[in-house]
Amino acid sequence: MARKTKDEAERTRERILASALALFVKNGYENTTLTDVAARLKMTKGAVYWHFSSKEKLLVAIVDEMLNRFASELEAKMPRHEMSFHSVADAMVENAKMIAKSPSAYLFMKTQVRWGSATMRGVREDLLTNRRFGPFNAFVQAIENDMRKGAIREGVVPKEAASICLAMWDGLVQAQLDKFLEPDFETVLRRGFESVWISIKKEQ
Repeated sequence: MARKTKDEAERTRERILASALALFVKNGYENTTLTDVAARLKMTKGAVYWHFSSKEKLLVAIVDEMLNRFASELEAKMPRHEMSFHSVADAMVENAKMIAKSPSAYLFMKTQVRWGSATMRGVREDLLTNRRFGPFNAFVQAIENDMRKGAIREGVVPKEAASICLAMWDGLVQAQLDKFLEPDFETVLRRGFESVWISIKKEQ
């Protein structure tokens, strides 16, 4: 019985996260309350509050859920110590293709999440220091792995290269969503990552 209760609590938590994300995307983070989330699920505000004591904690949990999903999908393919630049780039291409088909979560992260706010400052710092594993950390880890294999030229700073990769990826994803990208989306993404790779790899 205890196990069933735990499973039910986890399912309820997942329903709350999904409902909150849908409302944040539709109405905006500032215009959504825990009461709105509860009403959408036909639950009491107290039931939602039992899982998340504030809207801010709900926001952090949504971001964590997205990051955890990315990390799980990537690590299901290979352990972190085996990741390479190309394996992470491949994962980011697939991620971008999914976003192009269903952009709501991405647009929420872009337009609703204020990374400089007190609520999200801790999440941002955890991402930069690798306490939370996201795309930036994945590229840093992969480039460091490639360095140990002798595939990267001297002088490359992994965090700088990772930042370039994410800026390029983000710009192309946004261009695709805005319908400003005329060439094939996947082809352009892969060529963008290959350009970064050419700039950091060791000459043979």
